[in-house]
Amino acid sequence: MRYGAPLACVCALAWSAPAAAQAGPAAPDWAFGTPGGEAVLAAACTASLATYLLPQRRSGWGAASSEERNDAIGLASDITGAAAGTLLLLGGGYALEGSYLAGAGVPRPYGRALRTSLIEVEAVALSTGLSNVIKRLSGRCRPRSWRTDRCGETDLDFDAFPSGHTTPVAAIAGARLNLALRTTGDAAPRLGALALAEAATVVTMALRIGAGAHSWQDVGAGMILGHVTGFAIAAVHPIRPSETRYAAGVTPGPPPEPAAVTWSWAF
Repeated sequence: MRYGAPLACVCALAWSAPAAAQAGPAAPDWAFGTPGGEAVLAAACTASLATYLLPQRRSGWGAASSEERNDAIGLASDITGAAAGTLLLLGGGYALEGSYLAGAGVPRPYGRALRTSLIEVEAVALSTGLSNVIKRLSGRCRPRSWRTDRCGETDLDFDAFPSGHTTPVAAIAGARLNLALRTTGDAAPRLGALALAEAATVVTMALRIGAGAHSWQDVGAGMILGHVTGFAIAAVHPIRPSETRYAAGVTPGPPPEPAAVTWSWAF
């Protein structure tokens, strides 16, 4: 298990690397190369959210330390992570992905960018489902509910591990990392999208600790789980060369001037 996450990343990259060498812009295809594969993957990722219905275990696993609740910092973490942060990242990433595809000459680039957004939504859904399974089984106490040798009285006091705010934004970062590694041409828009997701992940981790909602192990586990899940989801979407108005990374120059014939009576 110690080497499971790095091995998963290496295997996923090995799956996707050959496609990056193909000509054309790095636009992801359907999952496993077929619309049917995409439908099955989307259904599986959505079904994973049913883990919200599992009963919460209450274990004796205490927090790293007892911390006071800080609602102001908690509200800030609701904006950078969880549902609100995820929606903000999806919107910004869609605009940047459309910009990348437009620069690569892909027809209807912003329509095509929706496929990349679908990958990110799948990564968010699956990572959230997996996070919930671990939460229900681990039953770790939150720092704000921990008092030396006992926890609080509600199920919400025992669902600290891993951080549910951190996991989804980290999943988007993992998916964008995979696509950035396979990008051809001008990678600036995709690198910008990756930087936004990584920044949101780190900031959310810090805010959740500051709010007294999580210990550092909780946010660290959420960060790793999200990155591995997002990277793997993106990796099963091979790169297929797209039709372009012009070669990727090369913009058409001005048309040549028409030939002109002149006549002079000077001898």
